[in-house]
Amino acid sequence: MLVIIGLIVGGVLVGQDLIAAAEVRAQISQIEKYNTAVNTFHNKYNGIPGDLAVASASAFGLTVGANCDGGPGRRDGNGIIDGNALNSMLQGTGETGLFWGDLSSASLIDIIIPNSGGASFSCTNTGAVAVSTATAGLYFPTAKIGRGNYLYVYEIGGTNYYGLSEIISNDISGYMLSNASIPVIAAYNIDKKIDDGIPLTGHVTVHYLATDLVVGNASSASPANSASCYDSTTTNGAYAITVNNGARLNCALSFQFQ
Repeated sequence: MLVIIGLIVGGVLVGQDLIAAAEVRAQISQIEKYNTAVNTFHNKYNGIPGDLAVASASAFGLTVGANCDGGPGRRDGNGIIDGNALNSMLQGTGETGLFWGDLSSASLIDIIIPNSGGASFSCTNTGAVAVSTATAGLYFPTAKIGRGNYLYVYEIGGTNYYGLSEIISNDISGYMLSNASIPVIAAYNIDKKIDDGIPLTGHVTVHYLATDLVVGNASSASPANSASCYDSTTTNGAYAITVNNGARLNCALSFQFQ
């Protein structure tokens, strides 16, 4: 009987490990596909999705968007995916709002953005579309890692990023609220497989859009605890994979465009 119970428990644990590994592979694959889609878009249209200049977007039949006049953060063609001119990290207003729609219109991603019933994003922060947890999937790709996480784009310091976190809301001015909701062990495995496995360095980091246009770090502690994504004892930190076996949903990630 004990042998049988042991085999059952072992089988369950192995199954959980296989599922977790599959989630990590799927999430990495999703990021790689979007990087490929962006590069393909650039080769075809000579511009970045969302940022493609107004004249080019119109010529190619892409949605120009309301008030996308070519000003800062409004299809200005500078290679940076800005939000509305008020702030480069606004979501759903400005180039960040047009990014996924451009890829969708160009048939370079396997989802429709905005999806059925979703109103188009605007380039201004006046009358932009409010997004809730229930409607986030109309405007942002659902992350393969699951657990309410979505992908979005932003730029900081002239570098474009994919953000990966749990979207709570996005108000009519483009202010996003999101939570760190990725298992620590999954964040570490993703980082390790495609980057350096360190939270604060490389092109995969634990930064994300948290609240009020703040690109923050996922939670840290010294030493790591059950509420932290990484141990901040050292300069660049180390994922808290030894705490609760890395199972706590304490992490979020950003991926630099490749």
